[in-house]
Amino acid sequence: MSLPEIAVPPVDEELPAPASSRRRADFLRLYPFEIAALASMALTIAFLRTCGLRTDWHTVRYIVLPALRTLPRALLAGIGLHLLVRLLAGYPVKAYLREVVRPRWWVSWLRLWFAAAVMTYGYFWLKVAIPLVNPRLWDDALWRLDTHLHLGVSPSIFVPNLLEGTPLVPLLDRWYWLWVPTVFYTLCFWSSGLDRRLAHRFLLSCVLLWTLGSWIYMAVPALGPVFVEPQAFAAVRDEMPFVRAGQQELSENYELMLAGRRTRELRRFNPTRGIAAMPSLHVGAHFLFFLWARRRARWLALPFALATAFTFAGSLLSGYHYAIDGYAGMLLAWLCFRAAVWLEQGEPAGDPVFAWEAGAEEKGQQG
Repeated sequence: MSLPEIAVPPVDEELPAPASSRRRADFLRLYPFEIAALASMALTIAFLRTCGLRTDWHTVRYIVLPALRTLPRALLAGIGLHLLVRLLAGYPVKAYLREVVRPRWWVSWLRLWFAAAVMTYGYFWLKVAIPLVNPRLWDDALWRLDTHLHLGVSPSIFVPNLLEGTPLVPLLDRWYWLWVPTVFYTLCFWSSGLDRRLAHRFLLSCVLLWTLGSWIYMAVPALGPVFVEPQAFAAVRDEMPFVRAGQQELSENYELMLAGRRTRELRRFNPTRGIAAMPSLHVGAHFLFFLWARRRARWLALPFALATAFTFAGSLLSGYHYAIDGYAGMLLAWLCFRAAVWLEQGEPAGDPVFAWEAGAEEKGQQG
């Protein structure tokens, strides 16, 4: 009686790893968005220490811990928005709920938001430390360049005079004040879907945008037109109470930083109220969201295109930014978008909320 032959795979052919091994490897792996966030924090600490500034546990506790306390609200907002969209669009809700109760989804979601919290550390501390590390200001050069690019007309003078007395002034005042909530709830929505690869790419682009933007702030310090030529915006300031209050807080905090530079003793300031103009990450963030919407959620493309336009107009009307800051912010957003797609390779998962246009990634990489 002969025994049946047993098929033995060739030596150079690898057997597929068990599902448990793949899950363990995914859990232990650091994704590009995490590497970028941790690198941002490490480089910020090393740089500020090299410049003689103290960066200890208190600096982490002041920025990162409050960001982590927003996790319950972010979770409820993200899941709630997805349920609302799926109900309105007629997509299956049970399949979504089955996925979000799995430990794997929770771990992925928590990693995304931890990286976002870590990212804020480098952004806020670099931005607020600018007058201590690089006191040179580029406002005069940016104003001249802005005027030259617009055929001798400064947008910082033209826009306030054009919109003075119109309903757009109070409207843009409120819109600019709502910028932080729009960013927060957009992060909630895009991080809470079923396509985890998309969530990784999206957050990586955000980490790159805010990290590179903060280093450009440090390299090219500028306050913004309203802080160097406040009289140019006197006609609209009374109609913009939200903007006026925010600018007052920023100005007071900046004076504290200057006083600390003079006395070499800094004890009382708010690290979340740094001033920087170039590039405009207000405009850049909304443009980044538009790029992702155009690629993965076409139904959101028009709202984010309008958001970008309103934020750009508000940045000029309020005097927070030069027009060239907005252009630079959009260019930086596009570069971060392309980098995120390139660094996070692989096929997207199926999620009807984030419809994928066949071949879009390959076409985008070729273009």
